[in-house]
Parts: sequence; C-alpha cells; structure tokens
Amino acid sequence: MYKIILPFLFLLVACSENEPKKVIKQHQKEEVVGPKFSYRVNFLENKGWGYQIFEGAKLLINQEHIPAVQGLHYFSTKENAETMAKYILAEVEKGNFPPTVTEEILDSLKVLE
Repeated sequence: MYKIILPFLFLLVACSENEPKKVIKQHQKEEVVGPKFSYRVNFLENKGWGYQIFEGAKLLINQEHIPAVQGLHYFSTKENAETMAKYILAEVEKGNFPPTVTEEILDSLKVLE
C-alpha cells in the first residue's frame, strides 16, 4: 500500500511547491511601454524643408528631400514637411519600418506643389 501512496504523495508535494512560483510569476508582469517617437521639421538653406523621425533621442530617419520622387526635390513649405513627417511617424508607430511612400500617398497627402 505504501508503494502506491508514496508516488502520489511525492507528486502532490512537487505540484504544491511549484504552484506558488507560478502565482508569483503571474503577479510580476511588467508593463511594456512603447518607445516614444517624435518628429522635427528643418529648413535646408537654399533648398527647402525636410524632416527627421526620432525614437527617444535616437535619430531613425533623416529625410532631407521628398521621398518617392525621382531627383532631389524638397518640400516647399514647413506645413508640407510636417504633414509628411506626421504620416511617417504614424507608420513607424504602427510598426511599419522602414515606412513605404509612393507618389499616390504624396498626392493623397497633398504635399507636392
């Protein structure tokens, strides 16, 4: 009879010893806060406007000219550069990195003049 009870008793003790560890682990969940992204628009003397995307203090994207347009064309207004920067920032926050820009997107944002 002891041969039958002893393995079950050992199993019961082993399970009860592990259980508090699982509960403790469940109560130690860490809240993961996403990185803080930001943008800055800058004027390039004698050229036009561009933008930068940051993750905290780290520079992720330095876009001096209009993306998806052949050649080096710059945003003509601060507002157009800011509109594009906000779009790119939203894409990066969604996890789309590197973000893709097409001429259709530029047209829909009305940033080409």
